[in-house]
Amino acid sequence: MDLANILALIASISGPPDMPESFKALASGGADPDYPVTLAPCPGPLGRDEVEGETILCGTVNVPERHADPAGRRIDLFFTVMKARSTYPEPDPVLHLHGGPGYGIVSRIETFSEIFAPLRRTRDIVMFDQRAAALSGRSATCRAAFDASIADVVEGRFSMVTGEGGEMRPSAQLQACVAEIKASGADLSAYNTAENARDAAALMQALGYEGYNLYGISYGTRLALEMLRSRPGPIRAAVIDGVAPLQIPLYDTLAVPLSQVIELTIAGCEADAACNAAYPDFRTDLRATLDRATAGTLTDADGAPLPVEVVLAPFMARNGTYAAPSGLTPYIPALIHELAHIEEGTPVLDRFAAAGGEIGRAPVLDTVRARLTETEEAAVDAAAALAELAADSSAALDTAIDRLRTRLAETDAPLARIFDDEMLRASESLFADGEKLRAALERFARLREAPEGRAALRAFIDETFPPENRERLARLVEAMSERELSAVFRAVEADIGDTLAARVGDLHLWIYACQESIPFNGYEGFRAVSAALPWPEAALVYDGPAREFFAACTAFDAAPRAGFHVPVRSEVPVLSIGSDWDVQTAPGWAALAAETLPNAQTFVIPEAGHGAIAYQPCVADMALAFLTAPGRALDERCVEASRPTFFIPEAHSAVE
Repeated sequence: MDLANILALIASISGPPDMPESFKALASGGADPDYPVTLAPCPGPLGRDEVEGETILCGTVNVPERHADPAGRRIDLFFTVMKARSTYPEPDPVLHLHGGPGYGIVSRIETFSEIFAPLRRTRDIVMFDQRAAALSGRSATCRAAFDASIADVVEGRFSMVTGEGGEMRPSAQLQACVAEIKASGADLSAYNTAENARDAAALMQALGYEGYNLYGISYGTRLALEMLRSRPGPIRAAVIDGVAPLQIPLYDTLAVPLSQVIELTIAGCEADAACNAAYPDFRTDLRATLDRATAGTLTDADGAPLPVEVVLAPFMARNGTYAAPSGLTPYIPALIHELAHIEEGTPVLDRFAAAGGEIGRAPVLDTVRARLTETEEAAVDAAAALAELAADSSAALDTAIDRLRTRLAETDAPLARIFDDEMLRASESLFADGEKLRAALERFARLREAPEGRAALRAFIDETFPPENRERLARLVEAMSERELSAVFRAVEADIGDTLAARVGDLHLWIYACQESIPFNGYEGFRAVSAALPWPEAALVYDGPAREFFAACTAFDAAPRAGFHVPVRSEVPVLSIGSDWDVQTAPGWAALAAETLPNAQTFVIPEAGHGAIAYQPCVADMALAFLTAPGRALDERCVEASRPTFFIPEAHSAVE
């Protein structure tokens, strides 16, 4: 971004947006009166070059809670449209379907704008928080129950299941939560993948798109497959990445992905001549090490016992590192060798431990340095220093733009920021009294449900703070404009929402999964599937989460649907992607989903985790090529370019 572009961006942020025609139509209510659109501010942070109303737009679309009853209860779904960068974009956008279910995505606009940047060159990117997810979750959230438990959440004592008496079951808090949602009039049985698929189609209709492509990740692949089955009409092509086929009992198979990941890591070493020569006993070393860990006889150099989880940690630590992709794979054979032969020394294990269980990818320059002359290396180092300086300047510009956005927002409501600062100072007097602090937290949370205005804030101040603080806070409230009062209540909503996000996300996941996965899954099924795996020890990692899930599900009414778990058949072109590190959805499930999709292509990316597009740039290139020409046969270049080069210590450089 040059100086002229930077100045233009600052001017755009500071003034009214130059809204494109497609956005003007949305500002007028959207393209379909059955699904009215209302614009709303985008949640930050936004990308550096985003201008709300020009390059990006957010809002809600109003849809029926049950699409078969359009006159019945309705719900709002929060969405964002990121305009294509091209002056001449393709007419068919990419609709991203997020994972979960629950948790949402619109509050992570900046992250996913970067992930989908290659696709956004020529196509709009549309994302939305699905029903019962994050910004679209209010209709299926027990706000009063969570508000009353806010202190327990902050103190880490909140639990939705209890193990008292030796048997896990729903906690009183979860039971109260479900009862509150039902009492609100919500039809929980309508919060499912089938209705979700109709929501997605309704959103695209409301936005005025006549045809579109899908990019689903994790649960989003499940939703994409349901859309291909039930509403394929306007869908041009689909990418499913981190695939969860509908025929897979996801909770019976919790340990399957890790077992497959172990097999793929071993296979990668066996296929690499140097790795196989250095570690011909990789498989048997791992088996022996796990057996010893299970028996309690595996110890470190100091004699302390090492549990199974320590042995499995290297295989799991790579997943979820998309912000800074892991470089651990090359070291795993050496790590397992050292665990199996700990008396020979543990230099790689020591490095792994010192790095907090993670080793980053080696810089690209490190892999070519050995081939350079001294003069070439000096030139490369100079260029690298300039690149680092440019990166630092870019980061500084990002920070400056974010600060500008914050200052502009505060200019509209300065007293809201002052009130927040003063309230934090006044709260210091509460920290010494645990009961007063808990009561203050609960009152603060209940402000979310109070009528927006001065009376609610004055009551909160009078009930919460000592006399010496009340007058100053009350005067600020009296001096506020309506805009500033609204800003205070928005801040309360955001603060409490952030605090509760993980717990609310769990609730929303269970609303879907406990209806759709019971009785097709069960704890005994989990144990049986796990016992039959090549690496059954994987079950030890997931036994606790499995027990918690099945216990929580007894608080919900199962609502199984006939045919939901039948493999999806569709003629729509599909790109199905798995990943070698993915311990959430098994790498092999990408091919399984494709078995009944005659126009599908399948790839498993070696050095990538759950959602391969976030780990390897070539995956976005592959998706872009596919969306440009869905009938084009793609080759294995991305797969081959992603293979690791294994680390072979000098002591293991030949067969011993």
